[in-house]
Amino acid sequence: MAEAKDIDDSLEFLRYFEKNTENPDLGTLIREKLSLDKKSLNLLGCHLSEEDFKIIAGASPLKSLSSLNLEQTGLNSSGLQPLSASDCFCNLENLSLANNNLDDEALFFLSKCRALTLLQDLSLSSNEIGTLGAKVLSLAEGLNNLERLNFSYNRLEPLGIKSLVDSKLGRQLTNINLRDTGIGDEGLRFLMQAPPLEKIVTIDLSDNGLTHEGMEALAQSRVFPNLKVLILNNNHLGDDGVYAMAESPMFEKLETLVMHNNGLTTDSAISLSTSKSITQLRTLDLNNNDLRAEGVRALVGSANMQNMETLDLGENKVGHEGAEALAQSPHCGRLKSLRLNNNNIADQGASALACSTTLTQLESLYLENENWIHAQGAKAIAESKNLSNLRRLVLALNAIGDEGAVHLANSHPLSGLHFLNVAGNKLSPRGEDALQKSTALANLQVLEIV
Repeated sequence: MAEAKDIDDSLEFLRYFEKNTENPDLGTLIREKLSLDKKSLNLLGCHLSEEDFKIIAGASPLKSLSSLNLEQTGLNSSGLQPLSASDCFCNLENLSLANNNLDDEALFFLSKCRALTLLQDLSLSSNEIGTLGAKVLSLAEGLNNLERLNFSYNRLEPLGIKSLVDSKLGRQLTNINLRDTGIGDEGLRFLMQAPPLEKIVTIDLSDNGLTHEGMEALAQSRVFPNLKVLILNNNHLGDDGVYAMAESPMFEKLETLVMHNNGLTTDSAISLSTSKSITQLRTLDLNNNDLRAEGVRALVGSANMQNMETLDLGENKVGHEGAEALAQSPHCGRLKSLRLNNNNIADQGASALACSTTLTQLESLYLENENWIHAQGAKAIAESKNLSNLRRLVLALNAIGDEGAVHLANSHPLSGLHFLNVAGNKLSPRGEDALQKSTALANLQVLEIV
């Protein structure tokens, strides 16, 4: 009976597209991109015409869809209009319209849609949406179950953010991505004035030109009382911005903090280490700052680190002293992932990590690029029984040479490795063959040499 129903469904599908389109390739394309259970349609990168979108909008065989990806399809307001007016997408839970040509007018059509009452996840990333579009969407009446909204890489600016946070839609969201939306410090000041958005647990404010002034305004508010994930990459927070966060009770529930490239120094590490609010972190990413060994020593010497599972301190000039501080820390016993790329930890630092009796739960270790690890450092890692839980090891762009490769190839303590990257280590065929033919690395699934 199930087989017969599948045949009937296929016939219905074929008949619809034969009847409604002069483009026979459209029906074939959709059949190829439709999941077997007919609940997911992924048209990523398939350039479609306005007429194609009209045909899709009326396609009753697509009524069972719960996920629709129209990213990079050339969609504009004219194409979105029939889709928004269609009742064929009443079961959609996930909709991606990213990387298209949608403007404020397109958001007007979307806001009037009555069929998206079950929609939970909407991506509008990388379009041409401005302040007006954000305001229009914030007034939408049919998005009653929307929880996750991606507005990244649009030009919402401060007034667009104000519209969102002051709306019913803003109060129901749990996740919002505002990366590179031009909100600036003024946008954060609007957040300061907004009523508490109690459902928000994740927000991305990266690439918005934020400074310590904006962060100080945000830290004084109670707009995100239940925030767990905060992403602030590529801003200008500086040490004063981190100090404001560390002193704010609003971040008491924070579990993930990501601050790439924010001009942070040792003082930021000290602020985080002494914070009485930020004590529950499980993930901390401070890549591409200037913490140095002293900053690492402050961080890992703090009990605020005791729940940490993922730590990224890449590109922070920590040297072997920073690696040694990590290795000796009594508070890093739960770490599963550690990244120290571009830190010049050298063989001494690699050996310290290998000898650590604290870092025994590590599953991923990233030591790539300008760490100047030679054969000696590779040998220490290869012989370390303390690192026997490693599943992923990255030593790319170092100087381990053939000797280091042989040590890794003969490593029984690293027999659990699934992924190993030693590209850019000037290996000869001798070193490459040793790794490729290794019997000790019995569980290796991916080996990157070049």
